[in-house]
Amino acid sequence: MGDALLALWVFLVAPVVVLAAGAFVLSYSLRRANRVGPQRAGAAPLAWLWSPSPAAMLHRRLRSACQVVSASAATAVGPKRRRRLGTASTDAIAELAKEVISQAVQVDRELVPASRMARGAARVQALSRLELRVRSLEDAAARVSRLATRRAQLLGPTGPGELSLSDRIAALEAALGELSSS
Repeated sequence: MGDALLALWVFLVAPVVVLAAGAFVLSYSLRRANRVGPQRAGAAPLAWLWSPSPAAMLHRRLRSACQVVSASAATAVGPKRRRRLGTASTDAIAELAKEVISQAVQVDRELVPASRMARGAARVQALSRLELRVRSLEDAAARVSRLATRRAQLLGPTGPGELSLSDRIAALEAALGELSSS
């Protein structure tokens, strides 16, 4: 009787448990890949990972913009002080990145109901308005990325502590000059 139960477990129960665990891991991975920001999974359908619909493409563009800005913020904070974007930070670039991600999450929340509207002019207009916002967020993400890259290049491998006093003053004057000219 014991051998029969063991055989039943090995041939029936164990594969079911392995398949269920694999399905859970796959489902979790897909939902995580479908997120726009670091929050829990949104209402965006999993089919938007590959769907050619306009709403799905906007969703993927939002995801890409958030990935770019997240990588930029991680670079901006640096390897010694690397933090998750959800924690408090005094770094201006990380704060800008958090704001871009926050707005992207909001647009994504509006995208789902707009995609479910009846086909017609109202749906096209709603998606067009959201596309303009997505384009604006993509631009903001690219600008934050360029800021992070530029700051990393200015700081170089040495960091500000190893620059001479004169070089640090000149860099601050140049930065203030750029701020006042814009």
